[in-house]
Amino acid sequence: MIRLVLLLMFVLPLSCPASAASPDLQEAIVLFQEIEATLKPSEHLLLGASTITFAAGTRRVSLKLSPAVQIDSVTVSGSKFPFSFSAGDLSLDLPKTAGQETIPVTVTYRGIFNDPLPLRGGSSEDPTYGVHGAITTQGTFLDDSAGWYPLPPSLPLKRSVRVSAPTGTEAITAGRRVTRSTKDAVTSSFWEEQRPVGGLTLCAGQYLIEERREAGVALYSYFYPENASLSSRYLDAAAGYLRIYSDLFGPYPFEKFAVVENFFPTGYGFPSFTLLGSTIIRLPFIIDTSFPHEIVHSWWGNAVEVDQSEGNWAEGLTTYLADYLLKERRSTAEGREYRLQLLSDFATLVTPDADFPLTAFISRVDPASRAVGYGKSAMLFHMIRGEIGDRAFFAALRDIYRERLYRSAAWSDFTRAFSRSSGRDLSPFMKQWLTRPGGPRVVLSDVTHRRDGAGWTVSGSVVQTAPFYELLLPLRLETGGASIRKILPVSRVLTEFSFLTPAEPRKLLIDPDAELFRLLSAGEIPATVNSIKGSKLLLAVVTGDCRARDVTFRRLLDSLGKGGTTVIREDELDAELLRTHDLLFCGIPKQRALLPQLPADITLRAAGFSLREDVVSAPDGLLFLVLLRPAPAGRVAALFRPLSETAAEQYAAKITHYGKYGSLVFTGGTIRHKGTIP
Repeated sequence: MIRLVLLLMFVLPLSCPASAASPDLQEAIVLFQEIEATLKPSEHLLLGASTITFAAGTRRVSLKLSPAVQIDSVTVSGSKFPFSFSAGDLSLDLPKTAGQETIPVTVTYRGIFNDPLPLRGGSSEDPTYGVHGAITTQGTFLDDSAGWYPLPPSLPLKRSVRVSAPTGTEAITAGRRVTRSTKDAVTSSFWEEQRPVGGLTLCAGQYLIEERREAGVALYSYFYPENASLSSRYLDAAAGYLRIYSDLFGPYPFEKFAVVENFFPTGYGFPSFTLLGSTIIRLPFIIDTSFPHEIVHSWWGNAVEVDQSEGNWAEGLTTYLADYLLKERRSTAEGREYRLQLLSDFATLVTPDADFPLTAFISRVDPASRAVGYGKSAMLFHMIRGEIGDRAFFAALRDIYRERLYRSAAWSDFTRAFSRSSGRDLSPFMKQWLTRPGGPRVVLSDVTHRRDGAGWTVSGSVVQTAPFYELLLPLRLETGGASIRKILPVSRVLTEFSFLTPAEPRKLLIDPDAELFRLLSAGEIPATVNSIKGSKLLLAVVTGDCRARDVTFRRLLDSLGKGGTTVIREDELDAELLRTHDLLFCGIPKQRALLPQLPADITLRAAGFSLREDVVSAPDGLLFLVLLRPAPAGRVAALFRPLSETAAEQYAAKITHYGKYGSLVFTGGTIRHKGTIP
């Protein structure tokens, strides 16, 4: 499954005047900002003009723009005004004004925006691919960090954007679309925010637009002609998700919701629209997975922003309320599988040297930080919900949303809200999960069972490794009759327990439904693509059967975050390397014993492979397997088996997106099988 990630745009807080402060020392109050942008895609050029109206008494201001732009003029109250522009900082010392007279500052400028575009989607943990400003004939993408408009020192109370572009080039940004027209070979649109949130991102392209209304909210799709047939599906889904989440949290917070196609691979959630790359929009599962994730960010991360001083809570909460909750609503089994996957990802990807507490999470930079900031955080919200119940949990979220709307919130705000809603102080509970890296490690010890009259007694201990956590640990005893569940309070090294059962005991399990965040033992973790991504000692081995060029095999390693891995030939393997490394083979090794036993439904053949009854021998086939090695314990071996260089080139960079699976089959240009080997 491809995991799409929101890039939380840096935002400047809305400032309120401090009545006792000197006007020279006050932070500048921006009453209104008007932005006009003319796009010249064939020249990668933006011609811009912005008028920023400051409150009376403002004296010193600094506006941020791309260091590469050229400032044509600056006027203050209609008259040309001297300025200093250096390293992207446009500084002005404004004249004194009489009484309550406001101060309009107009900046006209021009700039080339032509960041290199990614040639292909890959596994970059930077979801921007380094693209912040690109005006091209394919499309336009300008985020606020590109410096495409003067960014004032505080958020305006109101903001508008007028965009002009060549005929047929439709633009979209935050806010309500007031007008849209085409005249004299120019297509224009005008956007207005009554309550601005964060920085502005501007997108444009040769879009076909579909629109409708849902409960008073304007819904739009801005898709390229090739994907326009998908518009209705996305708008139907958006309407459904808005109903679900409005009921859970409160009214949708923006003037519109739009799903917009991007011309390079992205998965962004911005205030009032989401931006998905062309290749991503076509994936059939995106509507059920990443699309709702970005919609939930409308509430959490955009309308209620993140106070980063205590860490970023938004990705974990959004993961829980979108990626997880929809699965739980479909079935109990899907919910359990997702929770177990979050625990497996953490155990596989987060080594002690890559670990950190949730209060230190700002944004994803690699698979380990994703497993912490998204996965562990989502599990924390699940545990809170389990502690206080659904009613108190969702009531607290509605309270936070109502109280912090268009403002920022921190973990401490969530702690107070959950405590208030549940009627108990959750500060100690929250502190142990927020301020420590890692998690609890618990195992069963000295478990015995004996006949006890007409029934059985099962007893033993749970052993916890330091540092100790206060846990309510679920235990389940499976018997010849009904299963018995017990919640065991655990807070020290050794906690004893016992069960009485009338039926013969068969199996005793710790937290079988993955309700707690904990460090899984090796026997609980399946071998998956993430096992390779998380390996600290990986060796890549090229066999005589390898049908990929060295550069393509290297591309696979790069996509898995293993670009620095040593690559050797099979005849260079020795006993010491086998003992100390995980292995990734390109092609079937001549020494077949180097591969662990294959799953019963997969067979390797000289001309290809078979999955159950299906034989794959066409040149566009590829098999990827990750297997647990019997010795040494804990090591894995993976097989990368393209049936041609064309297949290797076509599929290599896609494998990383299926991190939770241990067996993958690609044929006919798409994924045909994905599974996890027990």
